[in-house]
Amino acid sequence: MRAFQVFSVLRQGSAILIAVLLAKSPLGTGGIGAYEMLLYIGFTLTAFWIAGLMQGFLSHYPRLDAGQQPAFLFNAYLLMLGLSAMVLVLMWVGKKPLLLALAGQPDLPCYELFVLFLCLNAPTFMVEHIYLLLNRPAAIFRFGFWAFGLQVAATLAPVYLGYGLEGAFFALIVLAAGKHLWLLYLLGQFGSVRWQPEQVRKWAVLSIPLILYALMGAFHQSFDNWLVSFRFDGDENMFAVFRYGARELPFSLALANAFGSAVLPDVASNLNSALPAIRQKSLKLFHLLFPLSILMMLSSRWLFPLVFNPDFLDSALLFNIFLLVTISRLVFSRPILVGLNANKPVFYISLVEMAFHVVLGFALAQYWGLAGIAIATVASHSLEKVLLCWYLYRKFGIRLSQYTDMRWFLGYSLAMAASFVAALAGF
Repeated sequence: MRAFQVFSVLRQGSAILIAVLLAKSPLGTGGIGAYEMLLYIGFTLTAFWIAGLMQGFLSHYPRLDAGQQPAFLFNAYLLMLGLSAMVLVLMWVGKKPLLLALAGQPDLPCYELFVLFLCLNAPTFMVEHIYLLLNRPAAIFRFGFWAFGLQVAATLAPVYLGYGLEGAFFALIVLAAGKHLWLLYLLGQFGSVRWQPEQVRKWAVLSIPLILYALMGAFHQSFDNWLVSFRFDGDENMFAVFRYGARELPFSLALANAFGSAVLPDVASNLNSALPAIRQKSLKLFHLLFPLSILMMLSSRWLFPLVFNPDFLDSALLFNIFLLVTISRLVFSRPILVGLNANKPVFYISLVEMAFHVVLGFALAQYWGLAGIAIATVASHSLEKVLLCWYLYRKFGIRLSQYTDMRWFLGYSLAMAASFVAALAGF
């Protein structure tokens, strides 16, 4: 499990490193905006089904007999390959309407090359999950080190050598093909070429709720990106400024999600002992993430032009707004409700959050532009957490203070609000 967490950190770290070095490259803000638009389109069309299917993959594989498992690996690959092919056809045939709908313009540079990379790369998400199922942590780490190290090199080297985005995507296609060949090698070792439609059906049925949940989780990022494209007519410079600012504290989301997942079994087995444990252990996250968020908030005005380039100074204000999400992230009412099998109200509250996000995003974008879109995101996350806490108390009688150290939480929250106002005076 720890190796898989390291793998996730390597993935996020490589994305941050690419963003930092692209900002200092000859590509320019417009070129970075085009690159970020392509990533956003790819994320919107693939992230939810990849995440849902891979969660279902991890859940379904251990339930199979040893004789069925090799064939299931092969069948899982066929489904992933088939869905990737469908995305390829959709993006290729529906290029213009898709770009107009998602990016607000009829064309983007290197679009076709990106489509090939995306669809070659999508099935390779199976590699680290196969290693996880086979309990090979060292292999997970080695694969992550080489895959993300080469991804950084493939993206940046062509740009710095003057070949632009076209050279970068040619290199990424070669990398995706190499990863795909490695996946085929693993399937040759541990898989079996035997058609098992029933197992595929069971996996798909198991994965559908997980896909829907992942779709809702990805909605906020995709909607914000779409709204920026819609509001600013596909302006690549504005899109780049927003994408570079629309980030939470690095690794905070991963740490909060990992903590939430870890407490689920405790809540399900013994709620009375789990609540004080969550209260005590979440305090450690408070002491780590709140001070770091405050420090980043007070220094972002100087850090963004230094780490990226002066064109991204406006991103610092957006980053400060997104840092406020830390407050709601560190309230763990959702894991408690899920541990109590209260999944339906969690789903309905998420729908309310989505609707609120859409309405408020359109409203505030009219008056405050990019900052208004960021504020709508923070407000919708906060509303969701308020509703979850309210339902947890109303249905189960569990008060916020039972699983949250309110003295430290309120103190840190006020400190963050004061830091935001102090930093705001400098913009």
